[in-house]
Amino acid sequence: MIKRFIGLYLKYIIAKIKYRSLVKFNGFTVVYNFAKSSITFIQGDAKTIINSSPFSNMVGLYQRTIIVARYGGKITIGSGCGISGSTIYAMDEINIGNNVLIGGNCKILDNDFHPLPASQRINQKPENIKKRPINIGEGCFIGANSIILKDTTLGKNCVVGAGSVVSGTFPDNVIIAGNPARIIKENKQ
Repeated sequence: MIKRFIGLYLKYIIAKIKYRSLVKFNGFTVVYNFAKSSITFIQGDAKTIINSSPFSNMVGLYQRTIIVARYGGKITIGSGCGISGSTIYAMDEINIGNNVLIGGNCKILDNDFHPLPASQRINQKPENIKKRPINIGEGCFIGANSIILKDTTLGKNCVVGAGSVVSGTFPDNVIIAGNPARIIKENKQ
């Protein structure tokens, strides 16, 4: 247990040093960048802020922020983003545009984690796991406790209502909500 904590803490310190000019970490963020995978923060006008403590965002965070790129997955996070107590997990590709706000306890998952057929789950292999990219346009706001699933594209300036389950393609400047998420109305600029 202590050995695992020390390993996680070292990964956090390495990430904090590596990304210090691009990202402000509030609290203990878990960043896993496995072999042949990549996590990239884009340099821009503003730092990305990652909140990973109940004291850094009063929305009521239930977890730390966890960012994982695995099995060749790629994560790109634009400048000026805000992420609070959320999980971003890529086995394919997740692109998050500039100035995106991700509310507390959200999940952004580009894969199913397990194959659906029972026979494939027994001897699970990464190539049997379904995965598709996620693209989140600049200026989007994702409400607390929302889940963004594989094969999702959000256009620029979309707003995702709290607690939504999102899958599919949505155009620029719309408000979406629900399970499954659907367009509620235009988000006039």
